[in-house]
Amino acid sequence: MRTMKCIVAVVVLAFSTVAAEASPITGGFSIVGNFIPVNGQTGASSLLGTATGLDFLALFGGSTPSPGTPGTVLVTQGSGSFLGMQQTLTFGTISDFSFAGLGSTSFPVLPIALFSFPTFNSLTFTLNSVTVTGQSNTTLSLLGQGIFSMAGYSNTAGTFNLTANGTAGTFSFSASNGVQVPEPASLALLGGGLLVCAATLSRRRRRAAR
Repeated sequence: MRTMKCIVAVVVLAFSTVAAEASPITGGFSIVGNFIPVNGQTGASSLLGTATGLDFLALFGGSTPSPGTPGTVLVTQGSGSFLGMQQTLTFGTISDFSFAGLGSTSFPVLPIALFSFPTFNSLTFTLNSVTVTGQSNTTLSLLGQGIFSMAGYSNTAGTFNLTANGTAGTFSFSASNGVQVPEPASLALLGGGLLVCAATLSRRRRRAAR
């Protein structure tokens, strides 16, 4: 069993089509929980160095494999849009998944709804892509991208780093370099603006040619 500590941080960059009715998600939060490294196709427990999936467990006393059942996590710190998470006991779930190989029903490949915090503005994080940047029997490092969604805010995209330490039994997760995901209305406004610009340039060229 591995005890994990997760650190999630979202950094939002400027985007030209910011929706007027909602702001992008900012800040970050830390979580704790447990997991078992597994073979994503068979579900069998494995060494961290040969694992292709992660089986997240119950937060307190969790040591029995629970393939396909989300584990529980507890928020220990929050900032920015997540500040309220550290002011109360905020529990959430984290889904089992495969970060390499073909995966299986219990340990699916991406995209996957990784985090869920229903009691905190219906916060979710969908992991869309992942790359193994380092793996041994003592450490596992993943790099990926996903989307944060939260009631009252615009969807916010970000890259993330996941680091599991097999010796110390720690696990960290961080998201950064996020940009707001434009909503359909914003895309329509952007498209309309580009058409107006194109038409204006066309008229100016015709006048100059006369």
